[in-house]
Amino acid sequence: MTIPESDAAQASRISEAARRLLAQGQVGDEPLRRTGAVLDPLPVLSAADEQRQMWFVPVTVGDRLVAFFQFTLDGALMRFSTFQHHPGDLAGCPLAAHWLDRDQIRGRANTQRHADESIGEPFLSYDGPPDRLVWVVPLTSVDGRLRHVYVAGETAYTPPPPGSFG
Repeated sequence: MTIPESDAAQASRISEAARRLLAQGQVGDEPLRRTGAVLDPLPVLSAADEQRQMWFVPVTVGDRLVAFFQFTLDGALMRFSTFQHHPGDLAGCPLAAHWLDRDQIRGRANTQRHADESIGEPFLSYDGPPDRLVWVVPLTSVDGRLRHVYVAGETAYTPPPPGSFG
């Protein structure tokens, strides 16, 4: 997804804030500060209306997604989260491609696609509370019906109907 030119300055400020927090030791451990790469911010959209809600900033080490930041639209840090179980330990960290490669995300959603559906462009969103990040992949049937498949890492699923639990 390309960030519109009008949002490029905001994305740049978010990216700089994430780099600064990591470099200053306010988040993460020493090995992550030394070797982590702060990637470009991704907008997180509402699944209902695709309006921007926040920013997601991944941090990788090699081919692993080790941590991430979530920032509000105005640049306030919402949270920093890591997949590490111990400082410097990458064993529990998912492959970055499972969370960041749109082709892999579409491929995972394809496992949930019905024969008469086509796959749209994935966008980063959340399932319920904003800390449950997922990729939303729109599927459109030949008669125009739209449904979403959620992809989180190696998992793809159809979300429960609005107002239900599960």
